[in-house]
Parts: sequence; structure tokens; C-alpha cells
Amino acid sequence: MHLRIRRSAFLLIPLAIAGYAIGGRAEVKTTRAAVCRWAEAPPKLDGKLDDPCWRGAAPIEDFAANWAGAPRSGTRAYLAWDDDALYYAAEMTDAELRAFGTKRNDHLWEGDVFEAFFKPSKDRPEYYEFQANPREVVFEVAFPRRGELGHAFNQEPVLGNKAVVALDGTLDQPGDKDRGWIVEGRIPWTAFAASGGAPKPGAKWSFALCRYDYGPAGTEPVLMSSAPLTEPSFHRYEDYGTLTFEGPKAGR
Repeated sequence: MHLRIRRSAFLLIPLAIAGYAIGGRAEVKTTRAAVCRWAEAPPKLDGKLDDPCWRGAAPIEDFAANWAGAPRSGTRAYLAWDDDALYYAAEMTDAELRAFGTKRNDHLWEGDVFEAFFKPSKDRPEYYEFQANPREVVFEVAFPRRGELGHAFNQEPVLGNKAVVALDGTLDQPGDKDRGWIVEGRIPWTAFAASGGAPKPGAKWSFALCRYDYGPAGTEPVLMSSAPLTEPSFHRYEDYGTLTFEGPKAGR
């Protein structure tokens, strides 16, 4: 069962989904605001997260299935930027490492995946989705507006999303004991050309970081997002948090 908008499913998911309560429930803790700090030097994409930009980044740790009132632990993500690119990283616990897809813009969400959504302007319709899975396969789409594209995802132009992954466990080996994975990636600002490219220091974008975490075969994936989503759709940008881009330190 897909709990997010995909293909012809750009329709509201029925509220009768198990675990979704309507009203009268306290919202779980999510990330309503975050900071993307300036990277004095770009990270080396090696999955180690030992670069100065990550040590100085503000961690994003509050994830949940907010629509179901369920907190989700086990994810720590980071964002950084410079004149050339937006950088992302995440450390994720995962007891069953599984991946789907071997080619760019395959349906990576049918396996474990880390996803990042960015909407530069609330007054314009464009928004962006980037993904990386444990095989280092990426997904990248610049949506001109929310809705069907009218063609397959693999026909979308290359935007330059690049990811490197480090696994703590064995991929696609059911029954073993996995511990998690790390992803580290780079998105060039040219990917955001449709909405004006790189932000200026102090700019505020809407954003959501999300995961599909699959367990044993035959079980439903665990979904989570940094954003306080009120419906089970990662494309619901009305509920996204706010990401503020901090500029370089004075004297640079």
C-alpha cells in the first residue's frame, strides 16, 4: 500500500487508513524550523560525515508519521550549502537493509530510501524531490507544479544529484542483523534553475526530509518525515518546515 502521492495517486488518501486519527490528538514532535549552514569547504562524499561542514551543521532529528501521531526515532540528518551546491547527509538506523531500483529515477521508494523535498517559494508552484537509496541510486525531479508529469520519471532531465552510501550491515540479505546506513549527497544549484537557482543568505525555503524504511518481506514500510505532515503524502508542501540559509561568517 503506497501511503504517498505517486503516479495516478495524486488523490487524497482515505482517512480510514489504520492508525490515522482525526482531530483531538496532540501533534508529535517534528521539525518546523531548521538551519542550513554555510560550508567553508565542501564535504568529501565518502559516507563518513567527518567533514567540518557536518561537524558544524545543525542536526535535524525530529521525525514522525505526524498524520498518525507516531514519533519516529533513528534518523539524524544535516544540510549545508555553498556557492556551488546544496549538501545533504543522514545517519539512519535500519534493522533490515533493502533496496529497490538500479537506475536513475527508478521507483526507489519500493525499498529503503532517503528523500529530500524543497520548495523555494510559497508564491510559486515549483518544488523539487531528491532521493538516494542504499545502492547509491538517485532520483531527481523538478516538479513544475504538484500533479502528474505526463511522462515517466526516467524521462526527466538529469539534475546532478549525486550520493555516496556507507552500509552497516548487508543489503538484501533477509534474516540477518543490519544496523543502519549513511547517505551523503550533493545537489548543484543548477538543479533549481526553474525557480531561480541558489538562495541568498537569509532566504527561507519550505522543506521536508523523509524516509521509507522497509522491514521483512510482506510487511508494510515505516514512513517518516521531518515535516508535520497532516496527511500521509510527502508531497504535501503546505505542511513542510522552514529551512533558513545562513550565509558565510563575517570576514570571509
